Amino acid sequence: MSTTPVNVQIPSDTQAPIIADFVEHALRVAYFERQHCASLPISDWDAPGVYVLMTSDGSNRVYVGQARKLRGRLQQHNNKEKLPWYRALAVKRDTTAGFNTAEIGYLEGRIAAELNALTQITVVEGQTSGDETLPKHMMISLDAFVKSILGALRLAGLDISRSNPRTEVEDEEAVLTLSSSARPSKVVTVADLVSSGLLQAGHALYLSQAGREAEGSVTADGEIIVRGVSYKSPSAAAKIVLDGQASNGWMTWKVGSPSGSPLDALRQQWLAQQAAEAEK
Repeated sequence: MSTTPVNVQIPSDTQAPIIADFVEHALRVAYFERQHCASLPISDWDAPGVYVLMTSDGSNRVYVGQARKLRGRLQQHNNKEKLPWYRALAVKRDTTAGFNTAEIGYLEGRIAAELNALTQITVVEGQTSGDETLPKHMMISLDAFVKSILGALRLAGLDISRSNPRTEVEDEEAVLTLSSSARPSKVVTVADLVSSGLLQAGHALYLSQAGREAEGSVTADGEIIVRGVSYKSPSAAAKIVLDGQASNGWMTWKVGSPSGSPLDALRQQWLAQQAAEAEK
C-alpha cells in the first residue's frame, strides 16, 4: 500500500480555505465551502489549475473543470451555477511556472474520466477526452498527479472507491514459484515488468477482440490507462473494453502494435529471469 505525504494547513479563520500541500508532486489544494468562495486569495488562486464542485443533496453529482484563473472561474460558478454545489476543491501547481493550458486540459479529462467510471458518482458536463497534444513524457508525469488529486478528493469526503477492487481471477492465478525449494509464490503484475525494465512507462498496448478495439498506455507505477481510467490488472482493463465480458488481459493486450506479442510474453520473460536469479 502506497501513501502520499500531505501537509495540511487549517486556519483559525473558519471562512478561510483549508490548504493541503501534496509534497511529492508540488500540488497545492484549497478546500472551501461555496459561501466562502470569495475568501480564496486572489494573489494565490488566480492561477491555472483544475477544480471539482461537489453537491450535498445525496445525488453524488460533481462538476470537473479547469481554468487559467481558478478564483475567477469559481466565482462564475458561484454566481451562475452548473449544479447546486456546496463545497469545492481547487488544485494548482505550487511552483513558479505552474501549469500550462495543455496540462490542465489533460488533467481535467483524466479526473473526469476516473470519477465517471465510478458507479456511485455522476460527473456533470465533465470532459473525458482530455488534451492529447502533450508529449508522451509529460502525460506520464501528469498521470502521477492524478493519484494525488484523487487522494485530495478523499480528504474532501468523496467516495472514490472502485465497486470491485479485486484483481481478475486469471491475473491472480499467474503465480511464480522461484525454484524447487519452498520459496513463496508471487502474483506477477504489470508493475513487476515496469520495475524490471521489460516494459516502459508510456508503452502502448492494443486490444482487438469481439469487434472491439482499444489502445492503452502503461504508467510509471505499472497501471494501464484506457479511455482516461487507470487499472491495476490487465484483465480489468480488458473487461471494460469488452463491456463486461471476462477476458485474460495478459493474452488479449498486445505490446507495441495491434499485431504485437501478447503482454504475457513479457510476463514469461520476467518469470524466466526470476527463476534464473533464484538458481544462482
